[in-house]
Amino acid sequence: MRLSATPRKHFVSLVAVGVLAALTMVPAAAAGPEPDASIAGTDSLQTLAGGLSPTQFAHPDNHFKPAMRWWWQKPLDDTEALRELQVIADAGFGEIEIAFSAGAWATDEQRTILGHVLDKAAQLGIKISMTMGAAWPVQTPSTGAGSGFASQELQYGRVHLTGGQSFSGPVTPPIDAAQLPQARKLVAVTAARVVDAGPDVTTPGQPPAKSTVLDPASLTDLTAQVKDGNLTWRAPDGGNWDLFAFWSRENKGNYTNPFDADASRKAAQDLDQIQIGQDNAPKLRKAGADLFEDSLELHGTSIFWTPKMESEFRGRRGYDMAKYLPLMFVQGESDFPVPPKEPNADFALSDGSAGKIRHDYYETLTDLYIGNHLQVFQDWAKQYGMQYKAQAAYLQDLEPIRSFRSLQSFGARSETESLDAGENLPISTDDPAWRNSLAFQQTIASSVHQTGGDLLSVELGAFFKPAYSMNLDNYRDLMGKEWAAGVSQPFIHGFALQTAGAAWPGTTRFGETVTDSWNDKNFPQWSSWAALNGYFARGTSVLETGTAKTDVAVYSDSFLSPRGNQSPFDAHRLEEQGFSVEYLDPQGLARDSRPANGELFPRTSGYHALVVDQRAIGHDAAAAILRAAHAGVRIVFVGALPDHDTTFASGGRGDADVKNSVAETLKQPSAARVASQNDVAGALKRLGLAPRMASGGTQVLSQWREVKGGAYAYLYNPSDHPVTFTPSFGVQGVPSEMNLWNGTVSPLAQYTTGNGRTALPMTLQGREGKVIAIDKDARSAVHVVGSSAPEGGQLAISGGKIVFRATESGTQAFQLSTGRTVDVTTEVPDSDRPLSGPPSSRPSVIEPWSPWSLSVKSVTPTGGATVTVPSGLGDSQFQQFRLKDWRDITDLSGESGVGTYTANTVLPDGWRNAGGVQLDLGHVDGTADISVNGQLVGNQITDGRQWDIGRWLHPGTNTVQITVRTTLRNAVSKYNKKSTASQPYGLRGPVTLTPFRDAVVFGGR
Repeated sequence: MRLSATPRKHFVSLVAVGVLAALTMVPAAAAGPEPDASIAGTDSLQTLAGGLSPTQFAHPDNHFKPAMRWWWQKPLDDTEALRELQVIADAGFGEIEIAFSAGAWATDEQRTILGHVLDKAAQLGIKISMTMGAAWPVQTPSTGAGSGFASQELQYGRVHLTGGQSFSGPVTPPIDAAQLPQARKLVAVTAARVVDAGPDVTTPGQPPAKSTVLDPASLTDLTAQVKDGNLTWRAPDGGNWDLFAFWSRENKGNYTNPFDADASRKAAQDLDQIQIGQDNAPKLRKAGADLFEDSLELHGTSIFWTPKMESEFRGRRGYDMAKYLPLMFVQGESDFPVPPKEPNADFALSDGSAGKIRHDYYETLTDLYIGNHLQVFQDWAKQYGMQYKAQAAYLQDLEPIRSFRSLQSFGARSETESLDAGENLPISTDDPAWRNSLAFQQTIASSVHQTGGDLLSVELGAFFKPAYSMNLDNYRDLMGKEWAAGVSQPFIHGFALQTAGAAWPGTTRFGETVTDSWNDKNFPQWSSWAALNGYFARGTSVLETGTAKTDVAVYSDSFLSPRGNQSPFDAHRLEEQGFSVEYLDPQGLARDSRPANGELFPRTSGYHALVVDQRAIGHDAAAAILRAAHAGVRIVFVGALPDHDTTFASGGRGDADVKNSVAETLKQPSAARVASQNDVAGALKRLGLAPRMASGGTQVLSQWREVKGGAYAYLYNPSDHPVTFTPSFGVQGVPSEMNLWNGTVSPLAQYTTGNGRTALPMTLQGREGKVIAIDKDARSAVHVVGSSAPEGGQLAISGGKIVFRATESGTQAFQLSTGRTVDVTTEVPDSDRPLSGPPSSRPSVIEPWSPWSLSVKSVTPTGGATVTVPSGLGDSQFQQFRLKDWRDITDLSGESGVGTYTANTVLPDGWRNAGGVQLDLGHVDGTADISVNGQLVGNQITDGRQWDIGRWLHPGTNTVQITVRTTLRNAVSKYNKKSTASQPYGLRGPVTLTPFRDAVVFGGR
């Protein structure tokens, strides 16, 4: 067979001479015979103690399977709902999340259909979740505008006075009273002397060019002097003064007040009655999973408020807030999404302490959100045997890590999303948002892992881009990065309950603005979900097994999400050495981290190091850092040292405590100071810290799951290009590779152990993820050692033997763990033998094949048609086809659907004696079903897979069919004429056959 033009090659010997090539910061693994090298046979597969059995991995339990969001819209159809429930379950989804829409919620019909769906879900063994209402954040009829339970804000008005000038009359209204004349309540009246006047804020949401600076000694609470809304007051002599009035009112969001427990309870009572209904309560206990609050999109024209704010602030922060209210105003800071960086505050203090007051305000907001919202809803969900699930805090002026950690500690579920993370397609490290979106997800994962949790779901696949354009590989690509950040389970966004008579291609939730409203009737790739869902379920099962461990925690004290904060830490240099990174908030550090034996959160996250790149830290946090250093945790300060407290009430004493704790920490042998974030990795090396998965200069992201019998490592290559490297894992044992696509677990034939670590060479394709399991209880049998993988083939354990599967002829030398060197010579079939048929009839790029034919079943508003592109055309006509993009084929331009490519290849008599054959489809724009001689080989979602098709081949003519399933994008643009967007389609190749031959390296005796 003519399979390549590569000449025969005599390979350089692969012999491990001396030690394994040293990895940065990692002791080299031992050379020569390993301790257990005398054990007969090769390594065999065993279940890690406390881990997944091979059967559990191959066939994950339902709770590991991905979920599908299911949009219900008016009008509802009971029969269609039950049909779609079955269809979604058959596609391999283990949970369905109903997302209600206005008009299809809080009706007798909705509750009746919900009951039927719950009954059928219980029969199918899948779980049903649902949104809390038809809007986000939560809003019910009893908590909207005018109810007393709606969201509130505080706005101010002010009057300028000169020293000695008197004011008498009604206190001034809010600055935007003319535009927002809703009912309001006076909260406080204060005054302060102006040290340096900035411009007045006249348009809410637009920050001033500079802050107005006030004299802290002059701050005065005048509220008690107000009588019937009037005030008489004389400004003290000297300077200029501002007289403030602060008014509470409902804000423009009109959602349930997220800082008021009474409001949360009232919303829950509504949901009991108008969404769930009495008859469905017992059904939820059988089939229910979670009650879900979607994105926390809080909107405030001004700063957030709640009726008990003043008393709550006093009790939690230790001082009255009234006279300090001017310092809490930052325009736009309460309107979703919050600004990327905190804008100029409306007011500042001449002693620089205003930031502490704002910090106290945001801290209090977070306290109230956690206690009066998150906890109330989790307590409510438990009555149904369910959990509350939230996309908590982020993109708001709330502390996200503590919010999610508290959510977890209540027993609730946490969720993130790709849209609000700022993720883009294609996934690329060159995208300016790549780092921010990674840090966004890591921040949320941090809090889940700190509590010992491992389930973190993600609303996957929502983008502001043309709809109908998501290939299944896009979802895989997204999830690969999400897994690397610590997310575990995808919730696909989403599937639309279909309405009879809906315009083609079916009912949608967001029209053309957000991808993608799937249905099973018109989307060509729907049948491919089963293969992808198996992949997702296996990855989830690994990431939700054992304890999540991370190398480095970065101190984070921000009430902006990482996306909004423009990625507070650049971990690139750490990632190049293999360090995994998460984030830790001040309260988590001070109250929950329990440093011991060189770790923070030793029973859960197990951070070996803490990086601090802040100028202000809480005095409690500073004391905790010192305790961590005493416990052997590596501490690295970046840049100027922290020198002041974040808490206002502590005053100068708090600042002094911070300085003293930091100075004392730096005296400890486990602490260091560096100039920049890029220097942190070097400091950790000098402090003697190695990553759990050391990559020695190759940027690889990883997740580590520790079980009793060893560890699971998920490795992800974030680049677009393959990387070949030799990772070293921080547990010594026998490694196996867990194939997420086919569910196999295979002991690896080549690795080196020593000094408590296991190293093995590997290649990761661009944006590929791979799972390695290391069994520390297994005794190593005979295996190949060495720091480099062999060229021209790969090693495997097959039938109790070590086999080299060669794709090129040559000789190699392998060193076994016994110390013996084995020379292996392989002769792969001659690559220069031509195929039958005149070469002029075949494009050279796909030489192994006869001409391809293509038959497409298109998807159109009228049901579609079959379009045939025949084989055997003349060279000039055929060259126009040549596995081109469908858009470049006249009869297929603008069509979407299912295309079947057919070609033949001829194998000579006796070919089986020459070994086997691997098929590579090259590039496919869509998903692909592969059949050989009428037998289904498999389903391909992503490029780069090698298919061993030898068992289906025979001497003579063999027929290969590749069935490609496209998106709907091109057809929707063509037939609906609402968009000109299009994307490439089809089998693009080059499609190659690669012969191989297996040679025995070690026979198992």
